[in-house]
Amino acid sequence: MAEQPTDVASILDQVDILRPLPQQLKVQLEARLAERAVKAGTVIFNEGDPGDSMYLIVSGEVSIFLTDKALGLAVELARLGNGQAFGEMALVTGSPRSATVKALEDTKLLVLSREILFKLVQAAPQVGLMIAAVLAKRTEELNRNQAVEFGTLKGRNFDPMMLELVPVALIKKHRYLPVAHAHGVVTLATPDPANKIGLEDIRQLLHGQKIRVLAVQENDYNTFCNAALSGAAPKAVARPSIANLAKQVNYLTTSLVEEDPKNLAAAANSQDSALLVTQILVEGIDRGASDIQIEPERKGVMIRYRVDGRMVTREGALPKSVHAPVVSRMKVLASLNITERRLPQDGRISMEVGGKGFDLRVATVNTRYGEKVTLRVLDSSTINQQLGSLILAEKVATVVRKLFQQPTGLILVTGPTGSGKTTTLYAALRERMNQGLSICTVEDPVEYDLPGVSQVQVDEVAHLGFAEVLRAFLRQAPDLIFVGETRDAVTARLACNAALTGHMVISSLHTNDTLSAVTRLRGMGVESYLVGGALLGVINQRLVRRICPQCRVETTHEDSVLQAMRNVGLVMDPNIKFYKGKGCQLCGGEGFKGRVGVYELLVVSQKVKDAISEEADMAQLRRASNDGSYVALSRYASFLINQGVTMPSELLRILPRDQSQPQQA
Repeated sequence: MAEQPTDVASILDQVDILRPLPQQLKVQLEARLAERAVKAGTVIFNEGDPGDSMYLIVSGEVSIFLTDKALGLAVELARLGNGQAFGEMALVTGSPRSATVKALEDTKLLVLSREILFKLVQAAPQVGLMIAAVLAKRTEELNRNQAVEFGTLKGRNFDPMMLELVPVALIKKHRYLPVAHAHGVVTLATPDPANKIGLEDIRQLLHGQKIRVLAVQENDYNTFCNAALSGAAPKAVARPSIANLAKQVNYLTTSLVEEDPKNLAAAANSQDSALLVTQILVEGIDRGASDIQIEPERKGVMIRYRVDGRMVTREGALPKSVHAPVVSRMKVLASLNITERRLPQDGRISMEVGGKGFDLRVATVNTRYGEKVTLRVLDSSTINQQLGSLILAEKVATVVRKLFQQPTGLILVTGPTGSGKTTTLYAALRERMNQGLSICTVEDPVEYDLPGVSQVQVDEVAHLGFAEVLRAFLRQAPDLIFVGETRDAVTARLACNAALTGHMVISSLHTNDTLSAVTRLRGMGVESYLVGGALLGVINQRLVRRICPQCRVETTHEDSVLQAMRNVGLVMDPNIKFYKGKGCQLCGGEGFKGRVGVYELLVVSQKVKDAISEEADMAQLRRASNDGSYVALSRYASFLINQGVTMPSELLRILPRDQSQPQQA
């Protein structure tokens, strides 16, 4: 803590809006400031209280935070100490308090009322100018942090072709109007940039294109939008055909191995085989598949796509005669040995579809009726996602982002296979990437290329596992270490020690919930004091299907469904509206388009840290986390259902049946 000021005048000189006051006015102000002493733990004012005064800290420390009642999460915005001021924004604007302030230790304050401030502005106009400058600076910082630009639509011409990007019904519903489309970036104008649900709906329609949000004034938007939409009829989103997309494919890896027999090589490189494989891959990519599977059967070949977590069979059965040419063609593209059929092989195909890059991780295995090929589709655009676009609950996203911005400590992302852990971890990595940090990753396999990051592929055959690479990293003094998965006791202990010795470590761990991560680390043999000292937070996640934004309509549910929702801890708003997708061209008649994350969050506060170090059991850990440090999976799921993002059936599928009220506290 900085040395305490010795007099009131020195405090006034540290406050931006009071520093320019003439000395004579400062002397008069000193006599009018009221003193207030508060004990540690005392709430100075709550969010929503009248903004009738500002405060100057003489000694002590306070915490400024927001509390999300629906999620039960306390989001700390800042900590302030000697010579700093708070409460001036509400005082100047006359609006209610936007946050809660609590003393962290015994604190002495000076209180400046609105009446005295207004007299100051009359006596010294430069104070008013300084207040305006402070407000402008904070607005600029908010703009930068939220990746939102402020502007105007006045003088701008509207291109009716923009309505081909987003249906008119969706524009009217969410109030996001496309006003420009250049260099792969769509500019959306809106008077409500905080509407993240609407933004994500539109993002689903734009197929991964980059979005720029332009925040404008209400009247400006209404005038421009009314003129732009006058006479416009709703239009479906234009989608290129598979045949047209197939013409835009460019394979980036097409090397052949030397030992290919002539007949297999000829079959793999025939025009028919090349076209069929290209159509299979492009169709999967166009449908948003995360996996493409070629499965031989007794009399034919089945092609299946994993779309939004569910397997979908491709229409049109393929004869058994095409199996060998198709598999050989895929092996050629993945630089695999096409003569080896008995042993599993792993490879990679890099390709561009319509100018957009994709990596396909290829794995083969010999089955009863021949080789099965599975291709994991890695969309390069997913690594450009930000945490704020993945985590729709804004306050949860704020806390998670703040966790990942810490200089040292351990953060774990948990959940079952296919729950989106890697996407979350890569989003966190991208937000930390800059020239001033040394970042290293150890992965199995390396899924995406990250410029400026040292990435190492695990090779168990060469005895190069997670632990061995992690030891090597620690000798190179990196700032941030990404461990793809904490699989064993040695890696877990090394990760905790690295977090305690000046490194930031982020990793995935297979557990069903956040609190189980603590017991899992203990079970690996890591001492409780080491876990408590290293761990900053745990993020547990699931993925559920998202209602298609283009064909979403209101619906109702039977009482049995509503009761089942209550049984798993879902809390519904009194005026909740339920939705479903009725099926359209965009979602292929499924009623769902894309997936959305359901998150559980544990922030390791001092109270939780102490409980971990004292080897508290699960029930004690849960009670310790009920200080605003924990968001239950069911609470986040309640947020999604109340926002109309998904359906009850999706949430009932992923929520544990033994959800209890203490988890909701």
